[in-house]
Amino acid sequence: MFKTAFLIFAFLLVFTQIQKLSSEPPPNIILILTDDQGWNNTQVPMIQGRDDTRSDFYLTPNLQRLADSGMTFSQAYAPHPVCSPSRHSIQFGMTPAKLKKTTNQGANYPEHAQSPTIPQAIKSAHPEYKAAHFGKWHMYGHPGERGYDASDGRTGNQTGRQKTTDQTQFWAHEDPKRSVSLTDNAVQFIKHQSIAENPFYLQISHYFIHLSAEAKAETLDKHKNRTPGKVHTAYWYAAMMEDLDHAIGRIIDTVDEMGISDSTYLFFTSDNGGTARQFPLFNKPLRAGKGSYYEGGIRVPFMVAGPGITAGTYSEVPVIGYDFLPTFADLVSSKMDLPKELEGGSFKSVLMNEGVGEVSRERDGLYFSRQLNAVVIQHPYKLILTHRSGDTELYDVSADLSEQQELSNDHPDVAKAMLADLQRWMEDNDVLTASEHAPRGRRRANGP
Repeated sequence: MFKTAFLIFAFLLVFTQIQKLSSEPPPNIILILTDDQGWNNTQVPMIQGRDDTRSDFYLTPNLQRLADSGMTFSQAYAPHPVCSPSRHSIQFGMTPAKLKKTTNQGANYPEHAQSPTIPQAIKSAHPEYKAAHFGKWHMYGHPGERGYDASDGRTGNQTGRQKTTDQTQFWAHEDPKRSVSLTDNAVQFIKHQSIAENPFYLQISHYFIHLSAEAKAETLDKHKNRTPGKVHTAYWYAAMMEDLDHAIGRIIDTVDEMGISDSTYLFFTSDNGGTARQFPLFNKPLRAGKGSYYEGGIRVPFMVAGPGITAGTYSEVPVIGYDFLPTFADLVSSKMDLPKELEGGSFKSVLMNEGVGEVSRERDGLYFSRQLNAVVIQHPYKLILTHRSGDTELYDVSADLSEQQELSNDHPDVAKAMLADLQRWMEDNDVLTASEHAPRGRRRANGP
């Protein structure tokens, strides 16, 4: 009799727990996207144990908090080395080449514009989700047409008070790059949805650290009196980074305050690499910067924290911005069939397995294209093709972060196989081929 009663009690307990789990709302997702922030532009080492992969001057204690509570990806990429194509790619889960959105020009409208964006994909599985976008949009259409319930509209660089392209010019402002006001909007959205018990997707797209440089007067004064680093020397950039970090800290604090840390994923990354026009060492040890397909132009900082992610972990698995849509759909347990045009893959299993695993995409590797170059990364190698000449460059970007050792002659079979994969992708996406330009010249190009 006792044994039977115990079994009935155990069954009811398990059944209750299953019911509880099945009735729990899907998780919240917050994506913080910065503008032109270099891979090494935080105090967090992007490669565990390597001090040269973090800033030697900037202070970002809140990003350190995020990294300490979650996972840092050492080999994360923006989909494109400039802003607008990268942002479209993130929203639609496709390469800029497939979207036919490969420049910042407003008239260059993307194809597949009717495909679901991140919030639309999430809502198709869970209509109760609320979505908001605050900050720099710089995309075709209005956020409201792309599934966002709240936004500050079709914003761009000018909304963030761009005054000049001179990186040595800076101004004091109480709301630098609108970081205070857009964070105010984000905080209110989080609080409102938490009180209403609505699951939500929130994208905060900062104008930091895109030109022009702005920071609070007191932050500028603080960093003006500090000893600069050898790589990062501009105190006004250090001030911008601290003001940005403070804004990120407010988001983390709000999530904690509302008691939703256990049901909220927080993603942080940049739309492309750091600009190195007037500061050539800005992205060191990476080569070049924004606008280039060398690592300085496309490798970006990336951290994630949330339920199921082991604190303080690192991952060497290559991921890219167009992986976000399928990953977010996976995190909210979406059962919908994602569009067949999707090129990204979910890295949820990597997040849940202490950074170990693979991302399943329709093609092996990560693919990029712009007017001058096409690129494929198949870990650990990276092949750059210069369209006009047909020249190729091959690098081991795991062992050679600075891309100084060109390996085409050392590994001709690798270069040949990767070039064949890249050309197939180019053909499938109508990317301009080398044969449409001048005949093959030098083996090695001058660079992107």
